[in-house]
Amino acid sequence: MRRTMPFAVAACLAFALVPLPPSGEHPVALLAAAVVTVLIIGSAVIVPWQRMPDWTQTVPPIAYFLAIGFLRHAEGGAVSGYAPLVLLSLVWLALYGTRKQLAVALVSMVVMFVMPILLIGPPLYPLSEWRRTVMWATVGPLSAFTVHRLVVEIHQLLAKLRGLARTDALTGVPNRRAWDEEMPRELSRARRSGEPLSVALLDLDHFKAFNDSRGHQTGDQLLKEAAAAWIEQIRDGDLLARYGGEEFVLLLPVCSRDMAHAVVERLRCVVPDSQTCSVGVATWDGEESPEALVRRADDALYEAKLTGRDRVMVAS
Repeated sequence: MRRTMPFAVAACLAFALVPLPPSGEHPVALLAAAVVTVLIIGSAVIVPWQRMPDWTQTVPPIAYFLAIGFLRHAEGGAVSGYAPLVLLSLVWLALYGTRKQLAVALVSMVVMFVMPILLIGPPLYPLSEWRRTVMWATVGPLSAFTVHRLVVEIHQLLAKLRGLARTDALTGVPNRRAWDEEMPRELSRARRSGEPLSVALLDLDHFKAFNDSRGHQTGDQLLKEAAAAWIEQIRDGDLLARYGGEEFVLLLPVCSRDMAHAVVERLRCVVPDSQTCSVGVATWDGEESPEALVRRADDALYEAKLTGRDRVMVAS
């Protein structure tokens, strides 16, 4: 609705600038064409075309150009002031449509300009009208496809930036931001389905000493290799994120307490470079907040460290 409203307002402004009903020779035809045009524009505002099959989304621009053609003819043919209304559909599809839909619209636009010259001709459509047609047929596609390409590139860049904003630059796994966004959604899904959900906090043991003795570059390599090894051990629907420093957090949907314990035991056994990790696991009680669930897992992790490290503790 917010996307289409400016275009509908522009169409209404065009009708206000070229008042209806007209004083020409075909007032009834012009009024009918205007009504059809308004109905098509209105359907674009009301009907959720973007949710429909791709081929059906080419119907509005084709119908729109046909209506503009009739509107233009009824208002005086080549001298009509309604011809620039074709820009509304072109700009809309350049911004929000696909390349295929835009191509269909451009062909429809050219047909709208060519057919009256061929079928009706002078005096309403003199031979000089070919110059206008050639102009629309060259400038229209060039402008529309240029805008469409820029819009696609912007969307690709935004998608890349969103991915970078949710990814830890060192390890390549999701970061704290991604975790904070995904965790509430998974809890809501678990609440609706009634299925279990568990969370685990993993902390590399003695990581500071490892960094001090072997250097930060080797420490960074350990983090990357550990994250890669853990990713191979979890399901596609699980989420491993870097929580901060040498600490990682693991979201295990549809995973009971015992299942979660088995999963993190596998992760504990694949820490590279002969290093170890401590793990705290908590299973959602069906009511607690994301923060409370992670806090219980953190308490279990703290207990694992206090009792000797290199072990898994499950929160009660």
